[in-house]
Parts: sequence; C-alpha cells; structure tokens
Amino acid sequence: MAKQSIKQRETQVPTDSGVGKQFEQTFTIEDVSLPSPQELEAYKKINPNIVDFLLSSSKKEQEHRHDMDVEKYHILENTNKRDHKLNILGMLLGFFSLVIMMLVAAYMLYLNHPWFASFFGGISLVTVISIFVTRNGIGKQ
Repeated sequence: MAKQSIKQRETQVPTDSGVGKQFEQTFTIEDVSLPSPQELEAYKKINPNIVDFLLSSSKKEQEHRHDMDVEKYHILENTNKRDHKLNILGMLLGFFSLVIMMLVAAYMLYLNHPWFASFFGGISLVTVISIFVTRNGIGKQ
C-alpha cells in the first residue's frame, strides 16, 4: 500500500492581454491503515494500549479488503458466466432461425415459387457470409 498526498500549484504568467494562470493539482491518498512509526510512538506516549488497538483495527481492515476482493471476483465470475450463457443462447437461436429460413426457402421451391425461394435462400447465405466476413455480424463494428 502506498502513501499518497494532495499537492496544488498555481502559476500566474503576465501577458500583454492580461494574466494567464496555470493550475496543477495532484491527489494522493493514504492507503495504509497503520500510522507511521513516528506517529505510533507519539500515540504510545498518550496511551500505551493504543498500538494494540491500531494493530487489531488494521487486521480487521485488511480482512475486510480481502473479503471485498473475493466478492468482486465472484461478481465478475457470475457476469462472465451470464455472458457465456447469453452467447450460447444467441448462437442457438441464430442457427435455428437460419435452419427455418432455409426450410421456408426449400418449401417455396417445392411449391414452385423459385423467386421467393431464391430470395429467402439468398438472405440466409448473405447472413452467414456476413457473420464470417465481419466476425461480428451485421450492424456491429
């Protein structure tokens, strides 16, 4: 865990048309739950039992952070599983719709409607080809 701080710096530059300002700000956050050794010594002078309290608090904080990391991992794992199930479902529905379109085209050819059959068959082939050529399907980039 790193110790971080907040720094601000402003510079004014005179120009012919006025004064220009440059503002620089750096945010740093204290991510360590224990104070520095010098601060611990100062706390120990005030109360000798404070070091034990701070150590137990630090241990609880670390356990909480680990629990939160495990929970985040489980959330990501469940999200990935859901996305995988949706992908499989989408592929199955796409396959079945393609089969249905080809069956409709074959039935129309059987009923002696070659234009309608070629239209449906052509749409089916263009759809399959576009999926393999663009790798994402129609309308996705």
